[in-house]
This record gives sequence, C-alpha cells and structure tokens, in this order.
Amino acid sequence: MSFADLVQTRVVRLLRWSEKYTKTDMVYLTSGGFWLTLGQIGSILFSLALAIIFGHFATQDTYGNYKYIINIGSLLSALSLSGIGPAVTRAAARGQEGALSQGRALNIKWSWPMVCAGLLASFYYYHVGNTFASTGLLLVSFTLPFINGFTLYDPFLVGLREFRLDVIFSIISLAFTTSALAVTLLFFSQRAVILIAVYFLTNLSTDALWYVISQRKAHNDAEDPQMLNYGFHLSLMSMIGAIADKIDSIAIFTFLGPVQLAVYTYAIAMPEQIKAIVKNVSALSLPKFAQRSISEIKHTITWRLVQLSLALSIAVILYILVCPILFRYLFPVYVQSIGYSQLYAVSVVFAGVISTLVAVMESHRSIKQLYVATNVAPIVIIILLPILTYYWGILGAVLAQLVYRLVNAVVTYWQFSTISE
Repeated sequence: MSFADLVQTRVVRLLRWSEKYTKTDMVYLTSGGFWLTLGQIGSILFSLALAIIFGHFATQDTYGNYKYIINIGSLLSALSLSGIGPAVTRAAARGQEGALSQGRALNIKWSWPMVCAGLLASFYYYHVGNTFASTGLLLVSFTLPFINGFTLYDPFLVGLREFRLDVIFSIISLAFTTSALAVTLLFFSQRAVILIAVYFLTNLSTDALWYVISQRKAHNDAEDPQMLNYGFHLSLMSMIGAIADKIDSIAIFTFLGPVQLAVYTYAIAMPEQIKAIVKNVSALSLPKFAQRSISEIKHTITWRLVQLSLALSIAVILYILVCPILFRYLFPVYVQSIGYSQLYAVSVVFAGVISTLVAVMESHRSIKQLYVATNVAPIVIIILLPILTYYWGILGAVLAQLVYRLVNAVVTYWQFSTISE
C-alpha cells in the first residue's frame, strides 16, 4: 500500500469513527462538501474581485441601477417554473436521468408569464421616459427563459453527486462573467445597461455549454411523471418567497434611490456569501435525505441543527470583528455599510435551520408543509420591510430582514415536526 493510500485509509477510518458523535455520513459530507466548499470559495473570490472593481471604478448610481435590474430579473423568474430545480435533483438522485431535458422543456414552456410581465414592465418604463430600465427589462425578458432552462444542469449534477464537475463549471462561469464585466467596466463603458447586457449574455453562453456537456451524463431517458406537478407546487409556494427576497431592493430603490441601494447591496454582500455556503450543505444533503425515511431523519436532525447553528454563530462573530477592516481596505467608498453589514450578519444563523429543514421537506415532497413554511414568513417581510424602510431607511430594511429570518426558522421547524411517513 502506497503512502497516499495509507493516509486515505486512516482518514476514512477517522471519519467513520466520528459518525457516532455527528450522526452524519462524514465520508460523503467530506468528499462532496470539499467540492461544494471549493466552489463557494471560488464564488466568494470572484464576487469580491468584482465588488472591488465596481467599488473603485463605477459610480454608486451606476452600481445601484445595475443591481436593480439584476434583482428585478430574479423576481420575474418567480413567474416561471422557478421551483423545478429540487424536482430535477430528486429525480436524478432516484435514477431518472431524463430529468434534465424534461426539466428544461417544462421550464421554457412555462416561461410565458415571466416574459409577458417583463415586456409589460419594459413598456411601462418606456412610457414614463426611463429608457435605461425599459432596455434592461427587454434583455431580461428575452434571455432569462433560456438561462433558467440551461442552469438546470446544476441541480441535475447535484442529484447525480457529480459535485466536482458542477464546481468546475461554476468556477469557469464565474471567471468568464467576472472578467467580461471587469473588462467592459475598465476599458469600454460604465453605462449600467451595457453591463447588464454583458452579465446576461455571458451567463447564457456558459450555461448553454454546461447543459450540453451535462446531458452526456444521462445514461437513460427515464423521466419523472410527477415532475410538472411537483415543480409547479414548488414554484407556486416559492413565489411569495421570491417577492420577499427582492422586496428590499424594490423598496430601497423606490424610497431611497440607486445610491442607497448600492450601500445596502454592499452591506449584505458578504453575509449572503456565507448563506450560500449553508445552502451548499443543504444541496449536498438533499440526495441523501431523498433516500432516508422521515423517522431516520428526525432521529438525528436536531443534533445536526445544533452543530450547524454553533458553527455559524462562530462564523458570524468572526465576521463582525473583521468587517470594519475589510471595508476600509477593500471598499473605502462604502464604509457607511459597515454597521448595517454587521447587524445583517446575524441572519446567517437562522439560514442554517431554514435551508436544512426545507431540503428535508423537498426531498420527501412534503407539499403541505412546504406551502406553510415558504409563505407565512415572507408575508411578514413583504408587509414589514417597506414600512420600516420608509421610516428608518437602510436600518429599517436590515431589522425587517432579521425579523423575517427568525420567523421563517420557527415556522419551518414547526412544519418539519408535523411531517409523518
């Protein structure tokens, strides 16, 4: 046995020993988690590089307008089969590898409400004389249906546990889009509409390429006969949540303007990256959850949530301590974002509970529980955030986010507890 094999054997043995304390498949978590963590590190680095470039070479007004259209695009996606990703993951994990092409066809077919809404919004902005927003929404309307369909390669590869390939695709895409935006901003144009076009067109080209390559991983044409029904339910139940996720951008842009939206966006940027890592853990867990009974999951889930919450609490404390240094050196134009960012970081702890329990419910098609878990808390923030933003500005928006995440965690745990076999 070579030295490398010996080390690997010892590590596997150590991980297996630790499972009696963690109640988790540590070998699977370590192997898959390594690639997902590597992908998230890549995402953080490229996002950081782009944020530094925007922070130094673009005006706050340009960045605020750019982010507003990007966020509106995410909001419009809620009017399509936005929830079909977990259905594709679940089907792929169960050996139905025709789920990728099936999911893309369904996604594009049901994109017409999103396209109609985008075109109507574009016409409205043109009518009131805002040619920037009108042009940006035209780009969104014509590219998002295809982008959303092609990006299903990601949940498909997760379902197949092809984490390494998925991460490689993700990092290349980020590098390409980041480089294109940076080159455009530094050498060609600082107009927000040009930057938006570069963002959507680069994403469309890379996602199409990865989709074609991922199709070769499908070794059968088996489809999930319940995918449309399940994807429709997931999309419908996530619609209010999608509005809740973007209500902050809409409220701040409307009441405070693009400059304050830029300040807020920088404040939440790094905590959101930490949340993305947590979501990766959930993505890693979903195929495993799909293969286990609810009684098995309930037996270990509480301890796992405690472990995750403690780890996230430590991460939040560390971030709060280093946040002022990071902003003063990396984003000196946005130092006013520091206090808001430190406060918003507390919401990361709640994200661990929410994403893990939602992954369990998605993997077992707990539709009734998912409807309640994904709609009660979002209604709270849709009502609360515009009011607090109007009276207290960015601070009000951050406080509303904290209330929302806390309520969401409590409601999600309550709904999980009602699931039966």
